[in-house]
Amino acid sequence: MHENTPADAAGTPSSGVISVVIPTLDSAKSVGAAIRSAPPGADVVVVDGGSRDGTADAAARAGARIEIAPPGRAVQMNAGAHAARGDILVFLHADCRLSRAAAGQVTNVLAQPGVVGGWFPQRIEGAGRLFRFGARRANQRARWLDLPYGDQAIFTTLSAFRKVGGFPEQPIFEDAGLARRLRRLGRLEPAGAAVTTGTEHWERLGPVPTAVLDYLALGAWLAGTPPAWIARLYFPLQRGSVGRTPRERDHDA
Repeated sequence: MHENTPADAAGTPSSGVISVVIPTLDSAKSVGAAIRSAPPGADVVVVDGGSRDGTADAAARAGARIEIAPPGRAVQMNAGAHAARGDILVFLHADCRLSRAAAGQVTNVLAQPGVVGGWFPQRIEGAGRLFRFGARRANQRARWLDLPYGDQAIFTTLSAFRKVGGFPEQPIFEDAGLARRLRRLGRLEPAGAAVTTGTEHWERLGPVPTAVLDYLALGAWLAGTPPAWIARLYFPLQRGSVGRTPRERDHDA
């Protein structure tokens, strides 16, 4: 096997074809940039959860294949993985963008012995010391706890994804839940390049209150609190989620 050819959890060489799965809900303003950031030749699958702002049309114009699923990132990403044509999966949020080095980084990480997946260090778009501080803390958390979040573009092989049963279909921490499942098969390693994300999540409450809320929610999840309970408290506390429909809040997880 060539040294840069990734292998799945069973050690079977893969062809290296990448599918980028993007869950969307009213993401028309950002989805095009996310799609265009995918590696050249990648299979890009946008899974829409019922957008009303023309997201599907915008995604199709940008060159993605469109799938429809009930709203909720876990459900949508599982549907996208099922529809994927590649044997490597990269899960990208609609407000995030991969670097030009993404394909090589994914291949190199997955080629390491004992590695079944990885993630990209986060770089928050826009100036501001607090935003940069938040990104550093997020990357440290992913390294120390081995629990990357969805806005760090988790990737794995299709074989490993299927073996662990995909994302747990829960309203929050589905991304950390997938990471925990994958760790049963092997290691997760960070890529060398960053993934860029917007500031919307951090601007709803402000960088510091958002970080505090996120860590409190994570602590509750690690302590065994059911994700549905956490979600019922977490989303109303976000300024941007107050008064939003259950459909919108479910997708924010």
